[in-house]
Amino acid sequence: MAYRGRPSTACERCRSRRMKCDHGVPSCTQCIRARVDCPGYRNALDLKFRDQSQEVIRHCRAPARKKRQGTSTDTPSRESTAAAATTIIPNGALVHSVQQNLARRYIFANYMTGGSRCGHMAYLLPLIEDPQNMAVNTALDAVALAAFSNIRLSPRTMLRAQREYTAVLSRTNRALRDPILCKTDDTLAAVVLLGIYEVIACTDNSYIDRWVQHVDGAAKLIEIRGQDQLTRRAGLEMFTHLRTQIILSRIFQERYISSALAHLNEQVQKYRNSEDKILDQLSSITIRLADFCADVKSKSIAKPSDIIRTALSIDADLVSLLISVPRPWSYISVQVPTVDGKYITKDVWGSHYHIYDSIAAASMWNNYRSARIVVQELIYDTLKYLEGSNRQHSSSSTNYPQQGDLAGQCRRTILQLADDICASVPFHFQLGANDDVFEDYLSGQPGASGDPASATTPLSFLATSSSPSTSPNLRNAAPSLDAEARPTSMLNSSGLTSSQYLSSHTPSPFEVVGAGGFTLMWPLLVAANSGVASGLRGWIITCLDKIGYSMGINQALAMAKLLREGLQSRAWLSPDYESPNHET
Repeated sequence: MAYRGRPSTACERCRSRRMKCDHGVPSCTQCIRARVDCPGYRNALDLKFRDQSQEVIRHCRAPARKKRQGTSTDTPSRESTAAAATTIIPNGALVHSVQQNLARRYIFANYMTGGSRCGHMAYLLPLIEDPQNMAVNTALDAVALAAFSNIRLSPRTMLRAQREYTAVLSRTNRALRDPILCKTDDTLAAVVLLGIYEVIACTDNSYIDRWVQHVDGAAKLIEIRGQDQLTRRAGLEMFTHLRTQIILSRIFQERYISSALAHLNEQVQKYRNSEDKILDQLSSITIRLADFCADVKSKSIAKPSDIIRTALSIDADLVSLLISVPRPWSYISVQVPTVDGKYITKDVWGSHYHIYDSIAAASMWNNYRSARIVVQELIYDTLKYLEGSNRQHSSSSTNYPQQGDLAGQCRRTILQLADDICASVPFHFQLGANDDVFEDYLSGQPGASGDPASATTPLSFLATSSSPSTSPNLRNAAPSLDAEARPTSMLNSSGLTSSQYLSSHTPSPFEVVGAGGFTLMWPLLVAANSGVASGLRGWIITCLDKIGYSMGINQALAMAKLLREGLQSRAWLSPDYESPNHET
């Protein structure tokens, strides 16, 4: 008896036509659509084993029969040559299989499992475990092999990833032409992974165009799928993930959000628990921001006073939304202690860093900060335009103190928001990460007090709770914004001056655990490219390099190149911008 592996449980008609079967009873959907009687399903248990005794006997007797027929052994026969060739194929297949398994394990460990720090895409697991979902499994192989290739610097592996990418692209395009298959979770998950592949691979000058095309395609699919997708966990999670990407793309392209997506964003709150509705409320405001940016570009809102008034209204809504947040979405601020008047590590920008409950919480706060930076920049640029216009048209040296005060406030707010984005970096990079501190904080236990003796974070960091009811830019104890006093390297921990801190808690210089780098890239780019926070650029470039080389995400390296060249963020979405050539 031989085990034959997992057999197909599809009906006979679907198996013969190689179609996806939904195992409906009494008839599957494919047969209903074809208006034929469904032939039914086989018993999977009876198919797992079969008697191969006679087949084994026949194979064993075949060489003896050839020898009795007087086959010459001096000249290799056609059969022996083929047999010799077949001995090489399994070895190559084995190598590919090992690489594919290693690559998949990396993706699982960093994106789908491992708890709140790494499992923010865990909703894909049930879809991947279903062997019928060929598109999502092929897309996963493409993503995994691309990341594995970048980390191991293996061009051969990247070629395999590109072949898998081409295969899943063809399969997905066929599914998109089918009115039923285009609404399945498998198809949308494949589109999600195709977008991630473009971020990871980033292989030529047109990669950003392909990423935008995937985002636009995902937006269309979300609209076609309608409200029904929100009733399933996988559909709800994919909607949340893609909504962020779509809004981000629209803000930087200065394009309008479709009314269908805005309507779905309103309806999705019906399917959330009360603590998670803040995500949808934040998205409602950022959708307004995207439409506002499109209005400014199209001159629908052209008067400087109207631009400033609308921007201030959006900013006020953002601030008021996060004045009070549910505890799972709050964070604590950890002060970096000093030894002999010096910070004990150079891996933190400034005097503190943040600890969040999850990557999702950190991503929500950074999306909020990025949105506010865009709003503040619009106000600041408009004020600068007014200042230049006043000088040009005014014969006397007229003074406008309110404009100067508002411009100064914008600068301070942008600096504080950029500083807070940088304070989230250690959490994404696993520096000083200790979930017990956050759990103590949420439960009101004494583990997160201001007493250094009670702090339980690595390096004995002093944990001081940052009030969840206080917006980051409104904290009284804001760290110094003096750029000259800031460290410029996060890859060198030589600043540790006391032996009590030199322990196994100090991370490897290139240790980026989890998918934190994936969600951190855009906020870092926004922070570095804010016009008044130029002192951050060198430190953020180093962070992006670390994400690119440690996690195999080439888009992070392209962003670092963008900052080195001094281009503006909106040039990132321009087809004229060229991606870096990576030597592999």
